[in-house]
Amino acid sequence: MNKLALIGSVWCLCIPLPTLADSVFNLLVENDVISGDDRHYTSGVMLNYVSGVDEGPQRLRKLGIRIPGVDEEDKMHVALSLGHEIYTPTDISQSTLIEDDRPYAGHVYLAAGFTTENPEEIETWRISLGLVGPGAKAEYIQNTLHETIGSDPAVGWDNQLNNEWVLSFAYEKKWLQLARTTTAGRMEIDFIPHVSGAIGTLGTHIGVGGMARIGRGLHHDYGPPRVRPSLPVSQYYRRESGSSWYIFAGLDARLVVHNIFLDGNNFSSSHSVDKEPFVADLQAGFVWNNSRFRVAYNWVYRSREFKRQDERDLFASLSLSVHF
Repeated sequence: MNKLALIGSVWCLCIPLPTLADSVFNLLVENDVISGDDRHYTSGVMLNYVSGVDEGPQRLRKLGIRIPGVDEEDKMHVALSLGHEIYTPTDISQSTLIEDDRPYAGHVYLAAGFTTENPEEIETWRISLGLVGPGAKAEYIQNTLHETIGSDPAVGWDNQLNNEWVLSFAYEKKWLQLARTTTAGRMEIDFIPHVSGAIGTLGTHIGVGGMARIGRGLHHDYGPPRVRPSLPVSQYYRRESGSSWYIFAGLDARLVVHNIFLDGNNFSSSHSVDKEPFVADLQAGFVWNNSRFRVAYNWVYRSREFKRQDERDLFASLSLSVHF
């Protein structure tokens, strides 16, 4: 049995199949093609399911209600995700180890969690189980895609991180108390501050920031989907008649204690670099949705993540959501 199948088998023993009632499916693709380079965080893909209010796998719901601070009266959504990420150094044409650039790494994972919502705040808890290393098949995926589009292959994958199972627990909180302002032209404006954090063998960090939005129908969601770590987002959106749209800008600043993609393997010797303790994402984009579909596109400008990084990174995120 291959490693991805093993992850799926273990996860399915714990989580029953989800229901489609009032649910949302998100397909998210992140890539650095916008910068014209293949480097660092070069690709992220995630398929995500979010249940309707008080729907979804009941085992997760019962677990969520037991967490201190969760009110049984709060609205609750349960989420399941399957994702894949690829990381490379800047020079993918060099087959030997580049000691002062970030390691090659692939990461495949399954995640589960839930979000509670009330008029004042939104909280999200998430656990992910994944595999870092050759078993994630990042070399095959990247070079097959490069061959298809006529790009040069990445030839340094023999230097990637070793196979290692990774676990992560994440938490996010957004405050909704700040009132929206409606202008004469029926435009709505809001600002949503947040805190976030994660702990585990995959990575450990704490973060703070916020997002400002202007548009129409802002109550449909609270930000577009993103691969984490990122600005806290809204994987679920409300299905209502008519359409809505908004443009947004936000900042997420993180104190990074551990990052396996920079620090290297936890339980074996591998390539590593000296990471920067503070990392910030500046994000901007737009969202449009109607009663069935949501489309979001955003740009992310990320500060340097390790000491000898020459340039800051720029990548884009595109997501398509379908509401059942």
